[in-house]
Amino acid sequence: MSRYPFGLPATRRPPRRPASGAAALFVLGIYPSALHIRWQRPDGVVAGALAVADEPTVFWDGEDAGKRVSRWKDEVGWLPGWGSVNPAGGNGSSGRHVTDHVLTPLRLAPGDVHFTDCLPTYFTKPAKTADVYGPFAAERDLPCAELPTRPSPSQLVSRAIAEEGVELRKQLLEADAPAVVTLGQESADVLAVLTGADRVVLTPDETYGREHEVTLDDRKLSWIALVHPGNRGEVWRRRHLEWAAAQRS
Repeated sequence: MSRYPFGLPATRRPPRRPASGAAALFVLGIYPSALHIRWQRPDGVVAGALAVADEPTVFWDGEDAGKRVSRWKDEVGWLPGWGSVNPAGGNGSSGRHVTDHVLTPLRLAPGDVHFTDCLPTYFTKPAKTADVYGPFAAERDLPCAELPTRPSPSQLVSRAIAEEGVELRKQLLEADAPAVVTLGQESADVLAVLTGADRVVLTPDETYGREHEVTLDDRKLSWIALVHPGNRGEVWRRRHLEWAAAQRS
């Protein structure tokens, strides 16, 4: 079983469905994020963003991060001798980005949308957890952190098709949305395979955000391939803002 630092299980995250009725849009991310803390150990070492629990919903906006960190402390039986914790600053950043810079330009609200990910479990960079939490946990007999390492892009696409392809096709059909937005190259590649469409390579030029028509079981869908919210390169940021402005005009 996958497990976060301090012991909570890392679980399969379900899709986030529209508040009612059919979805106006289907958003496909890569994999879910997590609740992150800023932890200062008693020796002064600081982990600025340590994943410690599942995020409450996929594409969470982080609005109630403070309450969720307080609840998490109760769940793990936090002791003052373990140091001090606060919500990390990046909680919900992907969810906020999608709401502000994808949905709002398309004149949609989160409650209109079906959100899901190619792979439904959180992945981590192992050194971040092992270096900061591992020795501390061993000294205090705390649970080991056992989180899967992020697959390479090609591995992620292969796994998504093999492990989640049937489920993702089912979600696409049940959501009955007229359009799909993919976030990141991996998500675009997965959708292309699921629909038998040509691969769309994300490039920060005039082709960015262009609509493509794809077919799933005789249903025609509009597909917009966008950059992942975690890609904060300046060239991509400018290109996406130009796309967003064009949707508003």
